[in-house]
Amino acid sequence: MFEFHYKALTAESDRVSGVIDAVARGDALRQLAERSLTPIDLHQGTRTLRSSRRVRPAILGNAYNMLADQLEAGVPLLKSLQVLVEQSDNQSFRSVITDLTEEVANGSALADTMDQHPNVFGQLEISIVRAGEEGAFLSEALRRIAAVRERTEATKSKIIGAMVYPALLIVVGTVVVTGMLTFFVPKFEPLFDGLRKVDAMPVATTILLGVSGFLQRYGIWLLMGSIAAISIGWRNVTGPTARRTLDTVLLRTWIVGPVIRDFAISRFCRVLGSLLQNGVPVLRSLEIARTAAANHQLSESIAAAAESIVEGRSLAEPLAASGQFSGDVLQMIHVAEQSNKLESVLLSISEKLEVRAQRRLDLFVKMLEPALMLVMAIVVGFLVIALLMPVFESNGLV
Repeated sequence: MFEFHYKALTAESDRVSGVIDAVARGDALRQLAERSLTPIDLHQGTRTLRSSRRVRPAILGNAYNMLADQLEAGVPLLKSLQVLVEQSDNQSFRSVITDLTEEVANGSALADTMDQHPNVFGQLEISIVRAGEEGAFLSEALRRIAAVRERTEATKSKIIGAMVYPALLIVVGTVVVTGMLTFFVPKFEPLFDGLRKVDAMPVATTILLGVSGFLQRYGIWLLMGSIAAISIGWRNVTGPTARRTLDTVLLRTWIVGPVIRDFAISRFCRVLGSLLQNGVPVLRSLEIARTAAANHQLSESIAAAAESIVEGRSLAEPLAASGQFSGDVLQMIHVAEQSNKLESVLLSISEKLEVRAQRRLDLFVKMLEPALMLVMAIVVGFLVIALLMPVFESNGLV
């Protein structure tokens, strides 16, 4: 919903001004006409959002497919939305679809109404729906969104599933070692008083007791500070500057960076290829597809590519200048542009990159698990040796 500031004349030719909420300029003009007001000036102000609770991705994916099925069967959009409301069992989603239905019935575009529920619909989905409405391929656009969502959720599930065991190792290992340092190690400290008096305490034991004492004195403050830092960081990372910095760091991270880059470019290629297949102009397709990358650095590189295309250059040249796209991908895009097969080649690139990223992720996880086990073995081994060394030193002093 947007605020529109207006100046208008009444039926008695009196000048009035005010603010009305509308989803689009046409809706604002209609509301003024219903009030018998003749607009003199009408301009858009700030956007007012309708609060919406998040809806599970699976529900949205099914909804997109259902809408696409009905539209392909010749059912009008308004009737399709009404059917969706009747069949929806989720109360939150039902209220969102009801709102969409009412706004579409009042003449609003579906994409404009979806834009009022940012917690439910992403900018990529809204942009694809808008392109589908403009190009008269809304059912295909909805089908593409459902496919993109399904693939995205499948990728998320694979990543989460692959990282569960390493994360469990890290959490359990940290808790066990911290508990031993805080509660178990201090019980041995009185046994080492004799070695401390003759200045014969082993260095490893001194370090261990120092860390243990630090955790006893400042452990609670360290925990609270860590929670506060994570909370503040999580809230601030949504800002554009922080998000851009985080994306840059992730792309440059060893092993992790190539995986993130391949998944992001795969999403970009899939959406761009799908839009071009449906006849969306290349500049409009790039504008929509850049949001699919979900990475500020890549998005900016794609935006620069779009500017270069306006100047008459090919797509491959500016993408190569960004340094974010691998040589094999650039070569395929270059050949595809020359052979007029860019749409199909982009979809093929997407499939290959997704497979490559998944293989890299699997390899990373396989390497991470033994590495974590080795780190835990070293930590526990150091702890045991540091506790046993004073025993050996004491026997030597006797």
